[in-house]
Amino acid sequence: MFLIKARYMFVCDEAFKILENKAFVFDEEFKEFGEFEALRAKYPNAKLIKTPKNSLILPAFINPHTHLEYSANAYTLEYGDFIKWLSSVMKSREDLSKEAKNELVLNTLKSMQKSGTGTIGEISSFGSDLQSCAQSSMRVVFFNEILGANEKFLEAKKSEFMQRFKASLEHKSELFIPALSIHSPYSTHIELARFITDLAKKENLLLSTHFLESKHELDWLRAKKGKFKEWLKFSSPNPQPFYDEKSFTKLFTGLRTLFTHCVFLQDFSLLDKKLHSITHCAYSNRLLSKKSLNLNKALQSGLNIHLGTDGLSSNISLSMLDEMRANLLIHKDLPLEKLALKLILMATLYPARALNLNLGELKVGKIADFSVFELQECDLKQLPLQFILNAKEVSNLFIKGKQCQF
Repeated sequence: MFLIKARYMFVCDEAFKILENKAFVFDEEFKEFGEFEALRAKYPNAKLIKTPKNSLILPAFINPHTHLEYSANAYTLEYGDFIKWLSSVMKSREDLSKEAKNELVLNTLKSMQKSGTGTIGEISSFGSDLQSCAQSSMRVVFFNEILGANEKFLEAKKSEFMQRFKASLEHKSELFIPALSIHSPYSTHIELARFITDLAKKENLLLSTHFLESKHELDWLRAKKGKFKEWLKFSSPNPQPFYDEKSFTKLFTGLRTLFTHCVFLQDFSLLDKKLHSITHCAYSNRLLSKKSLNLNKALQSGLNIHLGTDGLSSNISLSMLDEMRANLLIHKDLPLEKLALKLILMATLYPARALNLNLGELKVGKIADFSVFELQECDLKQLPLQFILNAKEVSNLFIKGKQCQF
């Protein structure tokens, strides 16, 4: 049992309650909150965890969309247009994957922990990141991804996927959670998509997918035209879309699914408010799609909207703090102080709900994933905004009540 106190705590409930000069007792879960002296008297054997004088405690960040297999990227991939970027990925992905060796991926995971992230949703295309993710002290939801549009190779794709999926199941634990991913509607044959959704139903697994990330994708699904028609000829001489927007989203009926990007989604009613959520990657969208999600409209839809960084293939940082700072600059129609509160929830409470994890909030019974930051004094009303603007690295990070070592 442990006891810790802080100058401030962001509870990260819907009301965004801020506690001042409080403490809590924890082991693997949060046990009790209250006054420090009262808790010390009630739990005399609890080990005291030291914190800075002006400390802030909040739930560890949850980044539900990363691509660690591209952690070696810098100066390699091209930005400014989605097809241009995608072509550069196809050209360089094998080399980048080979460079993303175990040590590099582990260091990338540690850098995320240093910035306050305790859980990630890793999209694994090749399985080369499996050992690193299983070895790390990070909590990892490991989304085994499938893609392929050529009918000639469907059975081979299924076989290769099942090898990767079974390998991930061997590492299943409370901190390593196998899951499934369908890459996108433009890249995944309907037979492969149904293969994965059937597996998700059978095994009761989480799903993730990229959806409507670019105008090119929207034109392809709606009108069978645009740059995708030419680009997809590498896999088929006469490519045709496998879905429209409605038929693709219908595949995920009854399945808990994270839809990533949705920048060009106009009808939010296509998604199920109870089971579907949207992962918003502002930095990535700016680099690849020349447009950002209409965050205000998305939030008003009633769907769970949360933050993700995407991978270093389309970002220069996997820090959720950096991603929040980008959002502050992009979403100019929302007041800064109000947006700051929402962004912190979009990095804690909301992704926890999307991933169906008992995390994201400082609350008795929740798993004790939390971070400690050192702050400077400021106006309490401005504190969430100032935290986003100024925080860089944690003083301490705890995952399931265990202090992380960097």
